Amino acid sequence: MKKIIAILTVAGFIAALQGCYKNRYDITEFTAAAIESISLTKDVAPILTSGGCGCHNNGTTRQFLFSKGDTIYYETMVAKSAMLDKMAKGEPHPAEGTVMFTPSQASIVRTWVSQGAKNDNTPPVGGNITYSQHILPITKISCSGGQCHGGSAPVLDYTILKASEAILRPMMTSLGQQGHPIVVPVSQATATAFLAWMDGGWKY
Repeated sequence: MKKIIAILTVAGFIAALQGCYKNRYDITEFTAAAIESISLTKDVAPILTSGGCGCHNNGTTRQFLFSKGDTIYYETMVAKSAMLDKMAKGEPHPAEGTVMFTPSQASIVRTWVSQGAKNDNTPPVGGNITYSQHILPITKISCSGGQCHGGSAPVLDYTILKASEAILRPMMTSLGQQGHPIVVPVSQATATAFLAWMDGGWKY
């Protein structure tokens, strides 16, 4: 009887070890997946709005802004992802800037860009979206190129946008495939913000 009890005890101990090992394996898989998936809002934005990037966050310089006050301009971060990737790979800061990423920050930025520089900040449709806080930063960065609404095309402002619903609504619902005279890809975050702004009464 003692031998049987001893055998059962050993067998139970081995089974417990196997269960713990499987548990550990599952946790490791989950952790690896979390590390591999980089979030703009949770991982990248805190880097770009930190002290090292102060010139792009204080709202008093002529630099493009990653944030101003409590507002974070995620669309600007996406629009500048190619530049950020170059810096993360060791190229110098543009315009004679001296701030560089730390090795861990560079790794996060490179991974984010390699995963498509996705914007996981999607305002809910019907949210309190305003022109000055949400829409203006998008149009300044995404629509104001030299050949677009900063050069040959009219500069976009509140009045022009409000008068352009016939263009904007199909443009946003099709993610840029319809409405605009030429195809201009639109991110889901941008489309959601514009639709929420229009549906919310075009708040300034």
